Amino acid sequence: MTKDYAEIVTIDELKKKLPWDENAKTVVTSGGFDPIHPGHVSSIIESKKHGDILIVVVNGDWFLKNKKGKPFQDLATRCDIVAGIRYVDYVVPFEIENDSSVSKALEVIKPKIFTKGGDRNDVETLAEYPTCQRLGIEIVSKVGRAKDWSSSDFLEDWGKFYSEKNAGV
Repeated sequence: MTKDYAEIVTIDELKKKLPWDENAKTVVTSGGFDPIHPGHVSSIIESKKHGDILIVVVNGDWFLKNKKGKPFQDLATRCDIVAGIRYVDYVVPFEIENDSSVSKALEVIKPKIFTKGGDRNDVETLAEYPTCQRLGIEIVSKVGRAKDWSSSDFLEDWGKFYSEKNAGV
């Protein structure tokens, strides 16, 4: 019987589950997923093709406040959604204020592979690049569908619609 949802665990809870079987290839991917769209889902699903254990690190609300001004959905909601995606083994809500990277999570998990979505071309510009280099973590970019969707665009379009609707336009 297969599980219905991935386990949502803190980085400290995940630490207690380590180390994995040395033959298991662990993959980590990360993002804000706010709101989640088909590009995010395809990136998560295709990340699993690179290994045996897939851990999705979900960036916290500070990350989204810093990036967009305000999260659309809170961290717990975003984690619950990601936990329902097939092939995800663990979801890790993760946030360090004033640090938009997931480098500290990578230092704890020490995956074999770190994947980034279809919009990431130059891995050397990733905030996590130095950590991956130091720990010998392979970075695989352009995972999932091309960047045909944007959470920010969805929210902007909705905001315009909502404003016009309430203004009686």
